[in-house]
Amino acid sequence: MPQDAAGRYETIQWVMFQMGGVGPMFGQLGFFNKFAGKDYEDKRPRDRYVADSKRLLDVLNQRLAGRTWIMGEAYTIADMAIFPWVRNLIGFYEAGDLVGIAGFPHVTRALQTFLGRPAVVRAVHIPRRDKVA
Repeated sequence: MPQDAAGRYETIQWVMFQMGGVGPMFGQLGFFNKFAGKDYEDKRPRDRYVADSKRLLDVLNQRLAGRTWIMGEAYTIADMAIFPWVRNLIGFYEAGDLVGIAGFPHVTRALQTFLGRPAVVRAVHIPRRDKVA
């Protein structure tokens, strides 16, 4: 989290972008693409979330143009909040082709940088617990 007030509040705005946009829209797209939506003949609900996910990816892509991370050169909580959702959108939810992820080169570049961070590598490989005692 940036120490200066302006940087701190701008970072919080990007965390809110994840909470109010990325998380809900990518999650709904994932649901309609991978789970229940496959059973619906009417693809309008899925397509609505595809369109909104593309819009959000475009905002993120524009933000990342000429920047390493969302806030510039500093890796922040905003990156930690957003990039796992991007990873799940194209991985777990299998919606990369639907949203045309290749058309968002700054997002895919930053995602690869994110996935290469040592702490992220460790976190991705934490063994899954089947049952909580």
